[in-house]
Amino acid sequence: MNLPETVKDRARFMIRCAWVTMGIPFDVPIVNEKREGIIDVEALFMATFLFMEQDRMVTDLPAWIIRFKDIINHQKLKSMFKSCPEKHKRTIFKNLNHDPFGATPESFKRVFGLKNIPTKESAQTIERRSLKLNSLNHVARTSVMIKNRLLYGTGFRADLISITQIKNFKKNGKQLANLLCTADSTISRILNDLRSCKFLDQDNERIKLANPYPGMFLSSQTILNLYEIIDAEEFRSKELKKEAYENISFKNDRFCMQLLPSSAPGS
Repeated sequence: MNLPETVKDRARFMIRCAWVTMGIPFDVPIVNEKREGIIDVEALFMATFLFMEQDRMVTDLPAWIIRFKDIINHQKLKSMFKSCPEKHKRTIFKNLNHDPFGATPESFKRVFGLKNIPTKESAQTIERRSLKLNSLNHVARTSVMIKNRLLYGTGFRADLISITQIKNFKKNGKQLANLLCTADSTISRILNDLRSCKFLDQDNERIKLANPYPGMFLSSQTILNLYEIIDAEEFRSKELKKEAYENISFKNDRFCMQLLPSSAPGS
């Protein structure tokens, strides 16, 4: 990865901040979703795997996956990984090729084709790190996606309900399907249900929306942007690099807006 060290360090810092929101006690500030925007859980996984180093993340993240395995949307995670360009798949697979990830549930390992077998020492370390994680009750107070998955299940209905809590939310079914990495038909069915029970109006906006969120801090758009950013740094041509950065959309992606402040709108 040819990104400048300052960019990689900034990305890793923000990724840790997002995991504090999800209950991993890194010594960094929490991402306050009410101020910064909603964190998509599976998009956070993908961003983490792109930038992960062999540090505490390698044991703390398996501990989180084991503890919270029942609220991970494995179908969405699989779709994100399947659509990942081959060169970035290799990076992700290499970064996951540490034996602590062999302790994760089979449902998670199948997504990435992991065959890792954990050592006894790794298993003991994961068990100790698991004791440091915040409780599910605490995480449900800081992450709206986790809260809604506890209310509505781990399918796409919960995540769709989460993103309809965004202020001035206006999207059609196809845009929502792309954002949530699922089929148009799945989103269309859920939208019909939510309109039928008067949860959404005909424009797919919440009829009663209290305490809205400002947008998405980290979403599937973030992952697409990260691919563009990583690829752009490999171009020798300044014109190609400039064109790649111009393709970056910061809508639904406050993460990359903070990662590349000089490229953000209004800078």
